[in-house]
Amino acid sequence: MSTLPGFTAPPVWELAKHDGRLVAGAREFRGRTFFEIRLWAGEHGDKATAKGVTMPLDAVPDLGRALMAYAADNRPSGPENAS
Repeated sequence: MSTLPGFTAPPVWELAKHDGRLVAGAREFRGRTFFEIRLWAGEHGDKATAKGVTMPLDAVPDLGRALMAYAADNRPSGPENAS
């Protein structure tokens, strides 16, 4: 995983996209730490875009449980394209 501006630790997840990459992890903003999933673009994928979501750290466990439940109920049955 790459190092990007504002992250308090290496991102926990990345997904390559045709117009950049989605990156998830903890980021600091104005002295507070948040969890963020954001599209990063630019020549080297190092420019944060406005496309993304930022949430308080205490919302991450609920999001994780929701994603795990969704994944359990929606297992892919064939080739998937994630881009």
